[in-house]
Amino acid sequence: MSGHIVSVRNLSVKLGDQVVLENVSFRVDEPSLILVVGPNGAGKTTLLKVMLGLIKPLKGEAEVFGLNPFREGEKVRRLIGYVPQKDKITYETPLTVGEVVLMGTLLRKRFPRSISRSDVEKARKSLAYMGMEDKWKLLFSELSGGQQRRVLIARALSSDPSLLLLDEVFAGLDLESQEKLLEVLRMLKENWRTIIIVEHELDPVIDLADKILVLNRSMCVYGEPREVLSEDKLKPIYPCLKTIEKEGRQLIILGDKHA
Repeated sequence: MSGHIVSVRNLSVKLGDQVVLENVSFRVDEPSLILVVGPNGAGKTTLLKVMLGLIKPLKGEAEVFGLNPFREGEKVRRLIGYVPQKDKITYETPLTVGEVVLMGTLLRKRFPRSISRSDVEKARKSLAYMGMEDKWKLLFSELSGGQQRRVLIARALSSDPSLLLLDEVFAGLDLESQEKLLEVLRMLKENWRTIIIVEHELDPVIDLADKILVLNRSMCVYGEPREVLSEDKLKPIYPCLKTIEKEGRQLIILGDKHA
């Protein structure tokens, strides 16, 4: 399996009494943007957590850059930037935006952990990517939801990860934040970074996607957008699917209600 950026083979995961992923196999062979979609409870977030070594498979294998995430989790997590759906940042101790971004670098360091001038420069640069460079000294808790999401993405970028895992980061973003994030994703693609992004709908990421993985506990479809985006392939998974015209092009709305 080694030699691939991500390689998943016959992966099954059980959480409690429920099997949430079953016999999933796919590979990412070169830097690209992979869009992962699927109905509620399809196992999308679980898949990301397996790649991070946070959840142990019931059976099968997953490798990231030739490493087993569960056995070599510390090494794997140094290569990955991760933005979860909900981040557990405590508001009991007021943190500035700069401190939140620097957390991404600090957590990857060995003890004794210390921040260098270079770390600060990288953190400021990642904030600038997200259009938030002027927020460095502001309290994170005082930002809007969209601004907080942009800061968390900057935190993931601050360590210059080889692989970026994003879990529904577009949800609830205002238009300005969406456009800024799309600009950053486009830039990362041009710099040959690999991005795996879980989203509830195809839009707004579809135009950047190199491949689409459709999950519904098992792998339903995996391939280039032109191979995947057909009603014949998606209708069995999304009975409420519909096609609309937007800005002169056909857009597929998956139609799954998000809980």
